[in-house]
Amino acid sequence: MLTAAAALRAQLDDIEKSLAALESQMTSLRTQKERLLTDLDSLKYPVLTLPNEITVEIFFHFVSLMRQVPYRPQPYHGLLKLAGVCRTWRAVTLSTCALWSGEVQVTCSAIRNASKLLETCLPRAGSLPLDLYIKLPPDISSTDMIISTLILYGSQWRRIHLSSPVMCMWRLTSPIDRFPRSLPLLECLTLSNLRADDNSVSSLRHAPHLCELSLHNSSWAIQLGLPFNKLTKLNLSSFSITPLLAVLAYTPKLECLELGYATNDAQVVPLSILLPHLHTFACEEDPSTMVLQYLTLPALEQLVLSDLSGAGVHAVQSCIARSHSTIHTLDIVDLYFNAAYDCLCSLPTIRNLGLSSLPWSLDDKDSFFAAMISGSCLPALESLTCEECWSMKPDQLFEVVSARWRGMEGTAKLNSVSLYFEEEDSSEFANAVDHLYELGRQGLKLKITGAPGATRY
Repeated sequence: MLTAAAALRAQLDDIEKSLAALESQMTSLRTQKERLLTDLDSLKYPVLTLPNEITVEIFFHFVSLMRQVPYRPQPYHGLLKLAGVCRTWRAVTLSTCALWSGEVQVTCSAIRNASKLLETCLPRAGSLPLDLYIKLPPDISSTDMIISTLILYGSQWRRIHLSSPVMCMWRLTSPIDRFPRSLPLLECLTLSNLRADDNSVSSLRHAPHLCELSLHNSSWAIQLGLPFNKLTKLNLSSFSITPLLAVLAYTPKLECLELGYATNDAQVVPLSILLPHLHTFACEEDPSTMVLQYLTLPALEQLVLSDLSGAGVHAVQSCIARSHSTIHTLDIVDLYFNAAYDCLCSLPTIRNLGLSSLPWSLDDKDSFFAAMISGSCLPALESLTCEECWSMKPDQLFEVVSARWRGMEGTAKLNSVSLYFEEEDSSEFANAVDHLYELGRQGLKLKITGAPGATRY
């Protein structure tokens, strides 16, 4: 019979043997692991065997999709994800400058350290042009850091859009007085909701390719010496007439002028300005039309009129008559019937008409469409876009489109119709929509959005 000590020694011996077996097994498993890792490293996934130029092309498509995703630091978010997948993708991503240039949108308030992101990503574009759409944060210190970072790459700016939250507009000062003296590639500059210091002075004098300028609640910038002589597009809101005229005198190549929320400074300016290439004029509210009394626009052919009264429409008509211009395209937004109908009847050359947000009564619409059906209004109309179909009579809508598409004596043939219904449950239009689709099958170019069966055609 074993003593207690002998029994304990036997148990220890069994444990030692078990430990030795386990250690031997562990050694064997480690050896197998090392061999498998070596074998795995020697393998290449099929996607990693692609030539770099094919991989880059795939990445370009990925970046293009990223630009369509809202509320992301595009395309930086996607590029940083790609660079983190593996060594091969990291090398390809970081070494391809073209992936980091082009259109970049960054909403700084949604990023913990936006200036650090820009410091990391902007150099990756090399010397290629930059198209930057930067939504600045509400705090001043972060904005200063971001602007300071952007300015380092001023020689590469091509299309720049800087905006701040409207609610913080009163706190922010102008970045333009810190811009580099020369922006050799700059083509488009947009400033939104940025306020200037009283002592702001722009050092920007050399921007030989600047052709588009948009200032939204930042119209003070037109007084800071920007080069205007090559502008083809100017968009202003919350501006005064007198400084605008001072700018227009130096914009002989201007093609498009968009004005909104003007301030009537009631100052008479003895000035007459010829803009021989301006083909598009858009205005919002009557004060913005005051500039037209000083302009001659012989090439004008497209109008966008929003929230005008009869007086505003009259200012437009007077400019057209004085300029001997021919209007082919008209979009009217939020015009009362008398002003809108007066405008339509005075422009018989309109080929393309857009209607949106019109405060017309049913009687007003009856009068307008009766004139359309009879051919006494818009005889040259070829294309109609309407975003208020839900408030119209279905049969009347079809009758107008059908009559004009089939053609009437003395009028052009309507060949393109785009209709938008605000209410998905507009079942009363079902029959009219069916009839319109039939016209589409017969050759009418038709687009219907928001109506029953809208996806059928």
